[in-house]
Amino acid sequence: MFGRESVPVYLWPNIIVGRLSIQSTVEGIVDDMRKMLDVPAHPHRGSWQDYYKTLACKIESLGILVMRQSSIGHHTRPLNVEEFRGFAIADDYAPIIFVNHADALGARLFTLMHELCHIWIGQSGISDSGSLGRRDEEVLCNPVAAEFLVPEKELLDLWLVEQQTWESNLPLLEAHFHVSTWTLARRALSLSLITQDEYTNYIADRQKAYKKREAQGGPNYYQTKKAQISGLFSRAVVTEALNGQLLLREASQFLDGIKPGKIANFARELGV
Repeated sequence: MFGRESVPVYLWPNIIVGRLSIQSTVEGIVDDMRKMLDVPAHPHRGSWQDYYKTLACKIESLGILVMRQSSIGHHTRPLNVEEFRGFAIADDYAPIIFVNHADALGARLFTLMHELCHIWIGQSGISDSGSLGRRDEEVLCNPVAAEFLVPEKELLDLWLVEQQTWESNLPLLEAHFHVSTWTLARRALSLSLITQDEYTNYIADRQKAYKKREAQGGPNYYQTKKAQISGLFSRAVVTEALNGQLLLREASQFLDGIKPGKIANFARELGV
């Protein structure tokens, strides 16, 4: 008989999938996530964009693929945020999180942690554009993501009701929590600090501003692909292709259509 240590790790179920359950408490899941991701309650986050990238890398270190794209292949229409913000596949051996990058930048961090909760409780799911989910797992995953990113007690302690407008709270809170104002607005809604109409109008304005910035240009092609495709997956495919273990045209298909002759360029962007 072979011992477990002699068998490749990918042949064994991922220990995170279904680690807890839908009966677990929000606090219990958040505490366990922090432990496994090695993220303290008050991490040194830097900007919220950096925090998003850091969390995605930490999630992948647990063997969970994180895909971040705004379309699937060259022959499909752009993904519609109104249809879904992301999804999670809680496969025992190859768990996957997909974040819809057609969504506003600030929304992606919340979606990432929401989908991670799906993996944690072993329940696949799709996140729609509604602010509050109705299914049991959504009722759990939304507050888990919110508490992980913006702990309730801290927010209530810092929220100033005497401000002229509720939005006046956002700059201070953004600097404290290092998450986007989109995430803060959603958390404020969940704690009844703002109304549904106030939230909806604010997010609509943020979405318009995001689309305007996108139209003015962004990162180069390889940087975009690096951000979209799971780093864990990309490095594995590129390494196999450069070592001759995988045909370049096959690698191209795995890497969302990067031309075979450009895979070496992509490898440099990945640091392979």
